[in-house]
Amino acid sequence: MVLVTWWVNQSSSPVVSEYKTVQVKLCFAPDSQVDRSWRKTNNDLKKDKTCQFVITKQPYDSNVQNNTVAWTVERDVPTAIYFVRAYILDASGIQVAYGQSTNMAKTANLFKIQSISGRNVSLDIASAAFSAFSVVSLFGFFIAEKMSARKASQKR
Repeated sequence: MVLVTWWVNQSSSPVVSEYKTVQVKLCFAPDSQVDRSWRKTNNDLKKDKTCQFVITKQPYDSNVQNNTVAWTVERDVPTAIYFVRAYILDASGIQVAYGQSTNMAKTANLFKIQSISGRNVSLDIASAAFSAFSVVSLFGFFIAEKMSARKASQKR
């Protein structure tokens, strides 16, 4: 579980009245982007692939000083090093501000998520069924081969 807390620095944000929505995302750190073009950072936010997992999206409330959300890591989140980024959206959904849990170089306050690569029960059942079928087939063909060899030797 990841506990995320965010707030807006009112003194550095003169256009707070335009803020309508907060979107908090889980983002890949630079170390987890190496040789993975599907995770690359791009300054054009429409092409940016750094932040692929939405933690929460909720209306912005200027009356709340510290917003907090507890997020359970989903099964499709891969093992990697991450940071958290909060985007502020205006009424038309355009990102007008952001803040993140790391510095600009993305080297501090990073954390690692170890994904669960466990198997599902249905996969265990299917593998057991196919294994049993292969053993039965092996013995079935072995017996059929012995019987046909015995019939061939009796005809001579």
